[in-house]
Amino acid sequence: MPEPGPRNAPAQEFDEPLLDCPLCGSDGLARFDRDAWGITIARCSRCGVRLMNPQYTDDALRAFYARYLEDFEDLHSAERLRRRRRTKERNMALIERFVRPGRLLSIGSGDGLEIEVARNRGWTVQGYDVDERSARTISARTGAPVLSGDLLAHDFGGVRFDCVLMDQVLEHLKDPAAYLRHIRTLVRSRGVLYIGVPNIGSISSRVKTLLGRIGLKRGSRGKHYDTWHHLFYFTPTALRTVLERYFAFDVLLHEGAPHVAGSDQAGRRIADRLRARYPLLESSQHIVARPRSG
Repeated sequence: MPEPGPRNAPAQEFDEPLLDCPLCGSDGLARFDRDAWGITIARCSRCGVRLMNPQYTDDALRAFYARYLEDFEDLHSAERLRRRRRTKERNMALIERFVRPGRLLSIGSGDGLEIEVARNRGWTVQGYDVDERSARTISARTGAPVLSGDLLAHDFGGVRFDCVLMDQVLEHLKDPAAYLRHIRTLVRSRGVLYIGVPNIGSISSRVKTLLGRIGLKRGSRGKHYDTWHHLFYFTPTALRTVLERYFAFDVLLHEGAPHVAGSDQAGRRIADRLRARYPLLESSQHIVARPRSG
């Protein structure tokens, strides 16, 4: 099988295929699609989540994430950085509609930009990244404490957070259910969880899926699944269902999450508001949720 994605994609080493849905536990996993490299996309008949099946081995993923940011050479170009910063500011403003700045845990801290943005808005920030070298780099650049290794092994000294932030993280995890269960223990009772993930239910993704399945995208079939680094795929309905029905979160806000443009053109602002209001129009989505009491 050809190697999917960029040259730094995970090695083609896979676990045995999953028989049960990792998020809701149903045995209703069935083949839904495949991508250009023959990787199977399954769908759970109970919760609606889609996932790559089989998934990469732990060793393949560990090696991959040790060099992950190498595939994003333009991450700090002036224009890209401006857009990313404005998008992070927008995300924090949404969070602050539901909770005042306090303690924030950034999971999957990337290059540390969201740590900087949150701290500048008055939050006390701690980070986490799975790769030790990345964690050291982020900590040195931002001055914030950043842990690494197995998140599930960290209780953060009993500290509870006003916000746990996972922007473009959940789709990368082999065991998202374990993360969500653990995060519930880290968020204080009136705190919030922010999740940003791609939207596999957008019009764009639906059209690409349909064209691939009827044979009109033979050379690029299923590339929108991004199997070189995404393991799980969420429609808006599936994401909300998983959080509310299986992990006892109450969704406070659910919108499309367009990147904030560097331009202040009125037409672009109107288009972005429409894409936020109607997630079907946008290829990314985000949720602010609160642990359900009782």
